[in-house]
Order: sequence, then structure tokens, then C-alpha cells
Amino acid sequence: MEFLHGNTDHPCMDTIYAGVRKRFPYISRATVYNTVRTLTRAGMLQEVLVQQDKTRVDPNVTRHHHFKCVRCGRIEDVPYGILTAAHVGRHAKGYHVEEVHVVMEGRCKRCR
Repeated sequence: MEFLHGNTDHPCMDTIYAGVRKRFPYISRATVYNTVRTLTRAGMLQEVLVQQDKTRVDPNVTRHHHFKCVRCGRIEDVPYGILTAAHVGRHAKGYHVEEVHVVMEGRCKRCR
């Protein structure tokens, strides 16, 4: 989806729909939602769950974590770093950890 290409804002579905609709005014919400779902299942997008009631979409499918600002709501990518599956797996006795998804919360550089 052209709207998501290079987008680092981690938009929610309503934002994606509004953005796509600017270029394609007659597109249905279902078409946009189904397209995002298909691209997510194909591994071309990933869902970011930072709120219980709102899923965000991330076109960056490389391994990384997320930081959510509690003041402005901005979501930023954080390098994979030390919190890897191997690191967590060493401390998760009896489990085989394949992937780790972390959402850190605090104040971003702009809001500090």
C-alpha cells in the first residue's frame, strides 16, 4: 500500500483508511481493512498492539521493539538490541521463546 510505504507513524486503521481515501475517495473501509489483513498475514506489515482497543500497523517488518510516549501517544521503533529471543529464552525456564515483542512506555525526546 502506497500510503504505508515509508510511514513511521504506526497508524491505526482509521488513519490508514482516511489516508487511502484521499487518493481513492470511493474505496470502502472493508477493502482497506481486508488489504491490511492480507498484507499482515503475508508478512509485509506487522500489527503493533500498544492499546487494548486499537491496533497500529507498522510497515517495518524487521525485528525491532516499540516505544510509546505516554504524553503525546507517539510510537517509535527501537532497535532489537539486548532483548532478543535468545536472551529472554535463557531466563524463561521450561519455555522455548521464538520471538519477543516489547512495547516500552515513557516520555519521548520531544515530551521530556
